[in-house]
Amino acid sequence: MATASATTKKKCEFWDKCYRKNKQHKEEFLHPSDVEETKKEVQPKPRLVHEISAVDDEDDLHPTSTLPKATTLAGSKRKTDGDKTSDSDIATSSSSSFIPPLKKVKFDNTDEEKISVDYNKKKANSNTNVQTTNSSDKGDASKAGADTTGTIATANTTQTIQYKSRKEKCKYWDKCYQTNQSHKDEFYHPGDDIPADFDDGKKTRGQTSTPLNALPDGGSVQFDSGYTLKREGDIYSCSCKGFLIQRAPINERTCKHLKEYLGEQFEKARVEKNTKPKKAHISSHINISLLLAHKYEEKTTDPRGWWISEKLDGVRAFWNGRCFYSRLGNAFYAPEWFTKDLPKDIHLDGELFGGRGQFQSTVSIVKTAESPKWKDIKYHVFDAPHMGKEVFEKRMNTIKEYFEENEPEYAVFVEQTKCKSKEHLEAKLTKVLNIGGEGLMIRQPKSIYEGTRSRTLLKIKKFYDAEAIVIAHERGKGVNQNRCGALRCRMACGKEFSVGSGMTDKNRNNPPKIGSIITYKFQELSKSGTPRFPTFVGVRLDKTEPEDAEIRPVLNEEDA
Repeated sequence: MATASATTKKKCEFWDKCYRKNKQHKEEFLHPSDVEETKKEVQPKPRLVHEISAVDDEDDLHPTSTLPKATTLAGSKRKTDGDKTSDSDIATSSSSSFIPPLKKVKFDNTDEEKISVDYNKKKANSNTNVQTTNSSDKGDASKAGADTTGTIATANTTQTIQYKSRKEKCKYWDKCYQTNQSHKDEFYHPGDDIPADFDDGKKTRGQTSTPLNALPDGGSVQFDSGYTLKREGDIYSCSCKGFLIQRAPINERTCKHLKEYLGEQFEKARVEKNTKPKKAHISSHINISLLLAHKYEEKTTDPRGWWISEKLDGVRAFWNGRCFYSRLGNAFYAPEWFTKDLPKDIHLDGELFGGRGQFQSTVSIVKTAESPKWKDIKYHVFDAPHMGKEVFEKRMNTIKEYFEENEPEYAVFVEQTKCKSKEHLEAKLTKVLNIGGEGLMIRQPKSIYEGTRSRTLLKIKKFYDAEAIVIAHERGKGVNQNRCGALRCRMACGKEFSVGSGMTDKNRNNPPKIGSIITYKFQELSKSGTPRFPTFVGVRLDKTEPEDAEIRPVLNEEDA
């Protein structure tokens, strides 16, 4: 049918530049849309494919797609420099992928001195509030049930109201070029029979609590000009183009048809009531200076009396009372329900943490503004930068008091334990590593908050080391232009990765030859099975094949 009618039409001289939309013109002349209808075929929707890459630097986070599930890496058993194991022993041991956890260090922790939140302080009051709330909820639920029943009854008796729209004078009057019938039905033009009592003042009554004309819930109003008004609860809509092209939420829109039928004052009050106040502008970048840690040196540091906490493998975040910012000052836009319990008058330093071993998914979530997956994240708080001149213990007690009073739903107070000895520190580290943690942080007692890297904060981490074969040299950028920027390596399991950190100028000017074996260290494996934050250690002249590290199993906290 479309083909037959298209061949009898005359081609419009303006073709794809024609602006005429009236039906009569379209029926008389042929346009590009008529030709496309005859050629239209149903095409299958293309599948969307995302490239997924691991994040290699926590200071330069990029949003990622949904990350794949962790792959199992069965590496061969490592041989340390002090081992005298024969080649046959190595071959035998490499067939097993099991590595025992670190030996559990027994230490009496019953008399440990801690700074921790006591959530039982409000427990009695909370129980009373719960009972009162439950009783009131039941009453509200019964009321809601009654209201719902009434709504359903109204909805079952829906009706379509026929309405003759009030015509207005066309603002173009004798210069109007439109010829379509719907426009003529809606506006007066020269030559029309205009009633003697016609009033173009658009006057409506000033009452705002009730509409000018009733529109029951679930009902509709059919204008004689062809447009339809509908109501669903507190949401009113119109089928006219002026309503549909608006970009505001549907309950914040209005149009001349709604104003005519319901009354201008009613519509003005309804839209104002539904319009949410605009959020205050939040800067996407600010200049901040956070306290950064040095590495712990066992030979030069006596940890007795220092405060111990777990080193969290998440995304560092500074809370300024309105928004989260990374250590580089870039904003993380969390949902309102995530930040509603956080203080507006206290600046916090902490970590957005999605769980041990979940670094990549945590990065993906926090880089996605207003994502519903923020429910899987908790903000772990360990300092208050705005109280920088106060000692550490006083800062932590201030945060502790806020947490006990407000009990924020998506924030966690990081517990601090006073170190008794190096053995105590070693026991704590062993436990954290056995449950899949990254390491420990220790804080000097009575220290102030410094916005720089300070010896008052030390980090303790354990690394794996392994061997890989060099398969390519990657060209450097910036200061490393025209020399080696990184080594492309292949692990024993076949996975490939790049390592540039740890290379000296000498290594970059004369990089290890392709085919040589290098030693590298890393913190953990990413979900794709490649080393995370690998660091070049050196060339192994005594090896001809790559050898992977064995990853210790993760234990329950009770077993660790």
